[in-house]
Amino acid sequence: MKGTSCEIAVLQHVDEMRAFSTKCRNENRIIGFVPTMGALHEGHLSLIARAKAVCDVVICSIFVNPTQFNDPKDLLLYPRTEEADIDLLKNAGCDVVFVPAVNEMYPTGQEVRDYNFGTLTSEWEGRFRPGHFNGVITVVKRLFEIVLPHQSFFGKKDFQQFSVIREWVRRDEIKVEIVGCDTVRASDGLALSSRNKRLSSEQATLATAFSKALLFIRENKSKNNVNALIAEATEMFIEKEQIELQYFTIANSETLEPLEEISEANHQVALIAGFIGGVRLIDEIELN
Repeated sequence: MKGTSCEIAVLQHVDEMRAFSTKCRNENRIIGFVPTMGALHEGHLSLIARAKAVCDVVICSIFVNPTQFNDPKDLLLYPRTEEADIDLLKNAGCDVVFVPAVNEMYPTGQEVRDYNFGTLTSEWEGRFRPGHFNGVITVVKRLFEIVLPHQSFFGKKDFQQFSVIREWVRRDEIKVEIVGCDTVRASDGLALSSRNKRLSSEQATLATAFSKALLFIRENKSKNNVNALIAEATEMFIEKEQIELQYFTIANSETLEPLEEISEANHQVALIAGFIGGVRLIDEIELN
């Protein structure tokens, strides 16, 4: 396996991070990059493992990005476990962890450009979290300029985020390969998420309704009619008194345009988001 390391370098400054990456590039070493906001779990570590399998050097960033939080309270509550995260990354064989301060990332202030990629940015997460994807692209662009990766690895649990980043890279001709990695789940089906730390054990059990509903969609997609499938899955699994759904849809996995019949697109994805006990969760499943 490439990129195996017994030590991990913790870098905090832009200049030292860029100098390290420039040296690696000059030595023709392939850099794999996993951007995160910390509070790491096995899902993140699966991205590190995927990067280690194909890259010479693996870099992970930990940065809670203020530009992608449309709700200041959500930013305040986001779990921060930096010391434990670094230990996890060291044990996973990550080579470098980049842990910048906000003024390192945005020395002239948080200038956020407006991106419009149609349904990819306007619907689903874009509708319920206005400005979110502008902030996501802003920080990923900045990180790419600093880390200089050849490949960057994103979990598909945030399927819309993965799709938006992939489209931005395509449109702006960014020379980084975007690699999507499958959602990692607990044994009960719950998609692993940093936000799960805020769930009680009872709420975590309730949250498995999302994965059960999505799995039902995939197993019954031959019924074809989207509205009927979603209604049936919602009725079977979603406890309306305790789960506040924001959206539950089946979309073209390339454009994220909603479908009326599954057969309307060659590739489809089911997406779901909602609140459980005040904690907002998202999940997805590709139907192909």
